[in-house]
Amino acid sequence: MAVSIAVSSNAAAPIESFIPKAHEWVKLRNPISEYSADEALLLCEASEDCWVAWVPGYGEARLNRQQLLQPE
Repeated sequence: MAVSIAVSSNAAAPIESFIPKAHEWVKLRNPISEYSADEALLLCEASEDCWVAWVPGYGEARLNRQQLLQPE
């Protein structure tokens, strides 16, 4: 018995084209604290989906890739 599954053309679309780089300012999806900025300077990649960054009003932080947005 064969099973047929319909696949949407949107399923093959790339997740996101923004590729973060060290020494680049990025926007944050959500500020880390009430007093911190909504942007960060990426220092280095800690792992495939985690970056070490400096956040004004907070200091050094580890940020998940999902937290980073492309600067405008």
